[in-house]
Amino acid sequence: MSYRIGSAQGFYGDNVLSALPMITGGHVDVVCFEALAELTLAILQKDRLKDPSRGYTFDLAIIASKILPEAFARKIPLICNGGGLNPQGAARMVRETAARQGLHGLKIAAVTGDDVLTRLEDLNEAGEPLTHLESGVPLNPAEYPIASANVYLGAAPIVAALQQGADMVITGRVADPCLYLAPLIAHYGWSWDDWHRLAAGIVVGHLLECTGQVVGGNSLGVIDQIPAQDLNKLGYPVAHVEADGSFILTKTPGLPGIVNAATVKEQLLYEVHDPAAYITPDVVADFTTLRLQDLGADRVQISGVQGRPRPEKLKLNLGRLEGYMRELIFTLGYPETWRKYAQLQTMIAETWRGLPLDRVEYQLLGINSLYGPLAPLPAEDPLELVVRVMFTARDEATLKHAVRLMMHNGLSGPAGMSVSGSTVSGEPRIILGLFPTLLHRAHITPEILYLEV
Repeated sequence: MSYRIGSAQGFYGDNVLSALPMITGGHVDVVCFEALAELTLAILQKDRLKDPSRGYTFDLAIIASKILPEAFARKIPLICNGGGLNPQGAARMVRETAARQGLHGLKIAAVTGDDVLTRLEDLNEAGEPLTHLESGVPLNPAEYPIASANVYLGAAPIVAALQQGADMVITGRVADPCLYLAPLIAHYGWSWDDWHRLAAGIVVGHLLECTGQVVGGNSLGVIDQIPAQDLNKLGYPVAHVEADGSFILTKTPGLPGIVNAATVKEQLLYEVHDPAAYITPDVVADFTTLRLQDLGADRVQISGVQGRPRPEKLKLNLGRLEGYMRELIFTLGYPETWRKYAQLQTMIAETWRGLPLDRVEYQLLGINSLYGPLAPLPAEDPLELVVRVMFTARDEATLKHAVRLMMHNGLSGPAGMSVSGSTVSGEPRIILGLFPTLLHRAHITPEILYLEV
């Protein structure tokens, strides 16, 4: 009998309540919630800077109060990486919520060990160069303050927690598809060097991790096949996985959406640099060997995945406080629109001359904000231009002063110029830049904290 994995979250803010119909309908044996991305960690770090008790996703409160009771009653484990930068704090919050609801006998596991922020100096002294993954430049801690440093863990600690009877596993930074690989290893007992089965589990995770995308959301392949009024209530995906790693991908029955070869192919290639070498902490998966068979009725069978041994090093992402940013949005109208735009740029340059700004960038919303220099500018004057001006500095005070100086030009700029009031009154935002590097896995030892109700 196949083992059924449901996916109910693909990003921070996704509709986690999509787990309920798959749970109450008896369609799954386990449900995973994938909440993290580099942007998410930046958001969580900003939360933690304001309140040290935070650092986990707000979605976890919804999962704990609305979903966990239904799952616990049916003995369906939940796995979530929404613990972010504070899995233990998240687990305590879930325990308190569960206790208020009388979920006695519940076991919560918090996985830590991905956070190496306090260990960077020791790691460097141990021979880890911590060079930038793309540029090869060594990390210079004096260049920018380092706010976070998280290694991408694999499936092992989640497997251990499930084998110890955890009803909910909350993790920090675990590589996205490994959340889904873990319950397969725990259920089927796959060995850690069974590379082909592990790779198949990674493909399961990669196809499930973005929830709505594989069931027709964000899709060109089926753009005209799902009524627009149904896009906000798609039935999230479920994988029926066999012991040999082959599986059928489908969706929650009775809800809108489409699963076919087109939607699966779109998600399969999503965020993939090399389909022949999809690198994860547990295995390197080869997507080029797999076979898709469209079975109809929202079912696609995937088989033939092959894998190679796991890498010796793990990815480490450091979040650096690289200053602050602000934006102002101006509007310009016909006639002489392009000439007014040139005047606006010159006026801004003169107004900010001498200010210690690091960057000033311009975007024309609706014209080149998506494709940048690839987008040709209209030869004729457009009826209107919406100009986004983004500017950065090392400190907030410089940005606030820049805005005050710009407001002096309110009646002196190009003819008909206006500026969005909401951008004028906005506050500087922290720039949390990323520094990706590699770290030998021997330095990382995940830990598991168990809390019971």
